[in-house]
Order: sequence, then C-alpha cells, then structure tokens
Amino acid sequence: MHWTIGIMVTAFFFIIDKDGTLTALVTNLMTGIPIDQATVSILNQKEMTNQQGLCTIGRWKPQENTKKEILVVEKGDDLYMEVDIYPSRSADDVYVWHVFNDRGLYRPKEDVHIKGYVRLVKIEGEAKIPTYVQGVIDYIICDPQGEQLQESKVKLNRYGAFDIKFTLPDNVNLGTGYVEFRLPDSKSETTHYFEIQEFRRPEYVVSSMIRSSTAYYCHPTVDQYVVISCEGKLFAGGYLSDASVQWIVQAESTT
Repeated sequence: MHWTIGIMVTAFFFIIDKDGTLTALVTNLMTGIPIDQATVSILNQKEMTNQQGLCTIGRWKPQENTKKEILVVEKGDDLYMEVDIYPSRSADDVYVWHVFNDRGLYRPKEDVHIKGYVRLVKIEGEAKIPTYVQGVIDYIICDPQGEQLQESKVKLNRYGAFDIKFTLPDNVNLGTGYVEFRLPDSKSETTHYFEIQEFRRPEYVVSSMIRSSTAYYCHPTVDQYVVISCEGKLFAGGYLSDASVQWIVQAESTT
C-alpha cells in the first residue's frame, strides 16, 4: 500500500508518503518550522508529532480496504480535517513486451517474420528488476478485416525471446493485419501490427526538364514561350513510346 498527499492549512503543511504506514510532517506554513506536539489522527489511531514535526501511524488500514477516511490534525485552537485520504495499491509486477517484424510492408504470398522479447518487471521497494519470462505464448494472426488466418503457440527461449514465421494467403485482404500474443492464464497480452499491400515494381521512369535554365517573365501583351521536354525510359532498356502524357500549367504573378 502507498499513500501520497500534501495538505496546506492555516498553520500546517504535511506530507504522507510511505509503504504500509502513514507518516505525517507538520510545519508552520509561514516559517517552515516543525510543529511539535500536534495531534494527527485517522480512524481509531492517534499520534503526536515530535520536535521534527514528524509522526508515524503504522499499518493503520487493511490493504484490501480502499474506502476514503478522514485525517485530522490538531494543535491548540487550530484544527484541520482532510476527507480524501484513501490508500492505493503499490505498483504491481508488470510484463513488458518488445515485438518487431523484418519489413513492415508485405505482399500476399510473402513470408512474415516477427520476433519479440518478454520481460517480467518485478517491483521490490523502489527497485524495478527485469527478469526473463519462460513458458509458451499463444498467438492468433488476423487479416485487416479481423478474419483469423492462423492460431498457434511458440515457446520462449532462455532469454524470454521468441521468433515466428508465417506466409500470407494469395487472397488475403489488404490493409493492416495484426498478431495477438498472449501469455497463459491471461497474465499479459500485446498486439503487433503490419501492413499488407499489393504493389508492383515500376516498369519505367519519367523525367522532365526546361530547355533553358533562364527564368521566364511573361507580359500580358507580349507572348513568351516556355519549352519543356519529357522523356520516358523502360527499366528493361529502350524508350517508352506512344504513351499518353497529362500536363498542367500553373502561372504565378510576380513584381
């Protein structure tokens, strides 16, 4: 359990931040001087601050009880109540995934290679300790329409890594496909995405150029010609002939 709260009142500022215990620091708001003999109470427990303005209430609430409670601070004629004191659980251990593929973009009938690593990050106090995950991962491959293409399992190696390969069908839907990876008993899961597109290598290349590198300035009443040449060549060799060419002329005014 972990509590963190800061409260500012007429004469006090105190902080609660401790695993399993409630620790309060009470100081004068104007001077910052610790307040001695201030009473801090919550539920049926009560403690007095020491000369450093500190007091600790240990294990004041069961961990499974998340109900809000009232915290009261008293010193002489000053009294303050905070009604939003409630525990939140400390960070639990968490599984971390790193998944990637070899290309990102694939065509139908091509092989997709996906690799990944799984780590269990254990929280021990302030430390986060990553450990290798062992066992078997279930995975489902789906096309962009959510249709299942394949379901299988893969075993993690000693370093918590895995490697899968599958072939896309010839009639697979185009778009963003994905693979859902799950650890047994729904401990953790992740989704990896990849693109499926039908594309062909260009068969020719087109280039164009202005015959003169001089800038042309056209007067409304004086005709001026701009000559541009366009050339198409086949990758296999030779020129691209009898091809239709679409062109657009755009003029911009200048001073």
